[in-house]
Amino acid sequence: MKRPGRGRPSPATVFFALLSLALAIALYVGTRPPAGKAPPAPPPRATRAAPTRSRTASPPLAHRATPGPDRTRPGASQGVPRVAIVIDDLGNELAPAERIASWKVPIAGAVLPDLRWSAASAEALSRGGKEVLLHLPMEPEGYPRVRPGPGLVLRSQNDAEIERMLEDDLATVPGAVGVNNHMGSAATADARVMRAVARVLARRGLFFLDSRTTDATVAEKAAEEASVRATSRRVFLDDAPNEDAIRGQLAELVRRAKEEGDAVAIGHPYPVTLFVLERDLPRLSDQGVKLVKVSELVR
Repeated sequence: MKRPGRGRPSPATVFFALLSLALAIALYVGTRPPAGKAPPAPPPRATRAAPTRSRTASPPLAHRATPGPDRTRPGASQGVPRVAIVIDDLGNELAPAERIASWKVPIAGAVLPDLRWSAASAEALSRGGKEVLLHLPMEPEGYPRVRPGPGLVLRSQNDAEIERMLEDDLATVPGAVGVNNHMGSAATADARVMRAVARVLARRGLFFLDSRTTDATVAEKAAEEASVRATSRRVFLDDAPNEDAIRGQLAELVRRAKEEGDAVAIGHPYPVTLFVLERDLPRLSDQGVKLVKVSELVR
């Protein structure tokens, strides 16, 4: 038998070489992606999300809530109801004004004009930080049988006389920040008279407190027409000048304030009235109301 030459591979070697080549081709074709498709991307690495702050989105500026107008009278508070108290008929003597001036609560004194102690009473109240009003005598029903005192405004006076009388009265009550009527059931029901009064108040920047001695009063209407700040009395404290009655009227003042938002009471310098007020006013806040200056309740 003839041995194959050294330079030629044996048939077995050729067979195994071809077999290896065929396997390699088959493996390549099986793992190649279809034409036109990119190889799949490697799986993404896990990353930790950055922390975010939870925040409530603000509404657009045009729709943001804004505080509404003050719907109360400048006295009336949307929180605590407010009350004011005025003591009338001061000026006949000095002691009541000095006593009121010493109190630690805001309370006003209404001083009658052209009396011996008018100016001194007004000055004592002002030194004590109390508001001073001119307690303007005005014609009542039944005049001249009923006489309110000096400095009287009458329906028979013309406009110039009314204005001059009011100016003269104010000169005897220094520091007055407002005016309220003393009597005046006839005069405050007269639109012409009240317009003349309102003109002076407008020039002087004073307010008017209507004591409401008649249901026919036009005082607040005249004040409004003249752009004068004004308000009205809601309670008389001492028509019956005894302790139980006065305390009952204080309770009525509180009730009115809670119902209406604010209320003004008028009292007089009777010893029993001053005694009750000295004792009870410091505890008024316990009843859910706030005692303020009367000027805070005019509108």
